[in-house]
Amino acid sequence: MERFDVVVVGAGPAGSSAARFLSEKGLKVLILEKEKLPRFKLCGGALSSRFSRYLPEDFKGRVLNTINRGYLGFRGKGYKVKEKKEVAYIIDRADFDHYLALKAVEKGAELREETELLDFWEDKGKIILDTTRGKISCDFLVGADGFHSRVSKILGFKKEKYYRSVEFLADGEMDFESVIIELGVVSRGYLWVFPKGDNLNIGVASTERENLLRVLEDYIKNQKAIKVKKTYRPRSWFIPIAEGYGELHTGRGRVLLVGDAGNFVDPLLGEGIYYGYLSGLLAGESIIQNPQNPQSLYRERAKEIAKEFYYAGKIAKIAYRFQRVAHRMGGGTSLERYMEFLRGYTTYEELYKKGWIDFLKNLIL
Repeated sequence: MERFDVVVVGAGPAGSSAARFLSEKGLKVLILEKEKLPRFKLCGGALSSRFSRYLPEDFKGRVLNTINRGYLGFRGKGYKVKEKKEVAYIIDRADFDHYLALKAVEKGAELREETELLDFWEDKGKIILDTTRGKISCDFLVGADGFHSRVSKILGFKKEKYYRSVEFLADGEMDFESVIIELGVVSRGYLWVFPKGDNLNIGVASTERENLLRVLEDYIKNQKAIKVKKTYRPRSWFIPIAEGYGELHTGRGRVLLVGDAGNFVDPLLGEGIYYGYLSGLLAGESIIQNPQNPQSLYRERAKEIAKEFYYAGKIAKIAYRFQRVAHRMGGGTSLERYMEFLRGYTTYEELYKKGWIDFLKNLIL
């Protein structure tokens, strides 16, 4: 039976960041990926500029679009904001994930593609993995296998809250340095239009059961912000939500969950790349710094993220319940403050506490 110090299941940003960090520290690391890389990945592809500290220089030339403008709309009306510096990058997820996985391999990790985890259990102090290519033994297991995580399911965790989402690519015209967020099109969620190279990425997410494809079709017919020439096949997926301290799933024992597998996704707009990558680093650090009980350290480190999600969840509940008011707040300082958040200059806690002043003003006026 093959033996590794750490096995990482899933070669997304969360898994690759953990694998790269652990390999740099000298551990023998295996990444299991059930598909062949590069593989298609459903994702809006927006990466907040606060990620730039983790983004290697040699990848920046592969960024599709650099964003410094935003538009917040509500049923035909909208507000625009323009920043001097970039607030987000648009990337191709297939390319980005493949790049990060290869960076982990450069540091010594082994990448085993088209290999699926079937089951795992503990035996005599080791974790035994049963895969489609045989059994493997390891000391630590990192579950980075996404929303439908098998690692998470085997541990007994369930996804209690999530966004349903539909998106498609389109040929068309827009401001390719801007993103569009539309409120008022679904009851609990939002619609987005992102540039994606020379194409458009148009999608909608909601926590409610709604006909999201029809929402997108109606929006394209009635809106005037963009010009759509041709749409491609729509695709759907789920985005996990963690709105409180107990809703992050960090794993159990020497099995650590990262990224979507552990609900490390911003509950306001569903950004998962930044928090997924960060959770992978935190998991790796916890294994190195406290190998006897990495779960304890990882759970403690994740509290800061949980705190951010707690306040992001509060903002989401207000914004999506009172969407007209949320839109009016965007015409003041709230949208500018959110741009600062994307650059890493403020926190969700600060946004929430300052936002209450704007919220009450707009509720009264």
